[in-house]
Amino acid sequence: MKVSFIITRKKLRSYLNHNGFLLPYSLMLLMIVLMAGVSSTSLFLSKYHYLTNMGKVYERNASIAHSVLLGIENSTVGKVEHTGVYGMTETITAQLNEQEMILDITFQSSDKVFQPVSVVYNKETKHIIDWK
Repeated sequence: MKVSFIITRKKLRSYLNHNGFLLPYSLMLLMIVLMAGVSSTSLFLSKYHYLTNMGKVYERNASIAHSVLLGIENSTVGKVEHTGVYGMTETITAQLNEQEMILDITFQSSDKVFQPVSVVYNKETKHIIDWK
């Protein structure tokens, strides 16, 4: 017994619409699927870049906060360099008056150097007065 897969013209006409219904709607559906794919890809990439940048910001903030804690704990006038997990911090400590000291902290990651941060704190109570 032989099975034949030959489609005759009569069967072909029953599958296709002569008014042009099938092709435009299938192309429109294809365009919608492609646009959804491209937009979801761009959304994923923008979220990835945002999270990468925020991770670097948090690394910087953690390194500066760690240097502030070390500087307040030591309370010695001078320059101290500390290499941490995320980069290098340079802390310069100076005395403003009898009770107040100032820390100038510069953070340097592997690819750039950030602007310095100044922290004024009370030497006796170890409370931060000003943070710029």
